[in-house]
Amino acid sequence: MGRLLAIDWGEKYIGLALSDPLKVIAQGLDVWERLEDKDFIERLRNLVKEYNIEGIVFGYPISLKGHENKRTKEIEEVARHIKEELKIPVFFIDERFSTIEAEKILLEANVKRKARKILKNKQAAIIILQKFLASYSLDT
Repeated sequence: MGRLLAIDWGEKYIGLALSDPLKVIAQGLDVWERLEDKDFIERLRNLVKEYNIEGIVFGYPISLKGHENKRTKEIEEVARHIKEELKIPVFFIDERFSTIEAEKILLEANVKRKARKILKNKQAAIIILQKFLASYSLDT
């Protein structure tokens, strides 16, 4: 059984979360600084092999009114690139409020401000993946 990987594509950092093989539980995996696409794809390729990832879930950044924006187009482009390069399915899920939820969780855990700046993307990826796992049934 393969796993799912969630990506929270932040402005400076990329948060990553991984499902268990049964696709029930999401856990934080890592935070990467944003690099050039080629480096990102190669790092992602290694994760796909290492964890037997069979699908990637992107937080889909739409406005509060449900409209697409510049970041939405950026995410779509990254997802298209991943599909072409890694030949793996990519899913999208509404990520509205995931960063705010992540920040709140980290504040409640008394995580210092500097660490929160980095960890909020990983926490947001966990929230995105858990939301996806709760909402979708995948026949795998």
